Amino acid sequence: MEIIHFANPPAFQEQVQPYLVRQEAENNLLLGILANIIGGEYSDVRPYLALVKEGDEIQAAALCTPPFPVLISYQDPAPERAVLLALLDDLQDSLGEKFCGISGNKAFISPLINLWQGISGIEASLAMAMRIYKLEAVQPVSGVPGKVRAANQIDRDLLLDWYAGFQRDASNAEPNPSHVRNQVGTYLEADPALRGLMIWEAGGRPVSMAGYSGPTPHGIRIGAVYTPPDQRRKGYASACTAQLSQHLLDEGHEFCFLFTDLLNPTSNHIYQQIGYRPVCDVDRYLF
Repeated sequence: MEIIHFANPPAFQEQVQPYLVRQEAENNLLLGILANIIGGEYSDVRPYLALVKEGDEIQAAALCTPPFPVLISYQDPAPERAVLLALLDDLQDSLGEKFCGISGNKAFISPLINLWQGISGIEASLAMAMRIYKLEAVQPVSGVPGKVRAANQIDRDLLLDWYAGFQRDASNAEPNPSHVRNQVGTYLEADPALRGLMIWEAGGRPVSMAGYSGPTPHGIRIGAVYTPPDQRRKGYASACTAQLSQHLLDEGHEFCFLFTDLLNPTSNHIYQQIGYRPVCDVDRYLF
């Protein structure tokens, strides 16, 4: 067994992509962020890119763009202790204090976290319990007034407010204004084939938004779904997400993915109503 590091992201992608697309929905975030790195994002950090191999077979893949947690993919839901130890040792040696957390399939992350806490004495806290969903065909939403349109620069101030609200709801913490500005700017200035925001308008004014980013070889990720509190429970987010998902399928993607917070039963329900089906549970731990 050996751990191979990559300084060249395209070389890492060439090695890891066939492995990751075996479970493309589960690995959509790792695939999407790797594509973003190659596209020029995260240029201010040196990403950690590594494979754990036994012979010619990949046992695990890991990616980190500090200060974010490490994303890990593992092919076997019952991982061998030797693989876990080798991966943890390498993460600690390579990242040091930047090794601040782990995110991945719950079936793999749970034993990894238990082992980490035992050998390091560092407590890991569950930051978010999520579920990945995948959609291949949209079940249309009816009876919701309004229509969808692409967001543009004229909407920037509104989007700054809404994206901050989305971050606040997602993290239960006050968002960093600089991060919000950067994210909204990236959405608005990106190639619309790769990333964008859509707005649902009702009664002549914006009432909800949904975004997309992180294309994979056959799919793309939905995110940044937000409706301001005074416009909720009217079906706007469902209608906006459904029409955005259909648009992305029409553009040639075979499927769409999204993450939900398991503590939010409303979002888990509405996405299933429009055709999203559960793939796996994902845990994010912080040290």
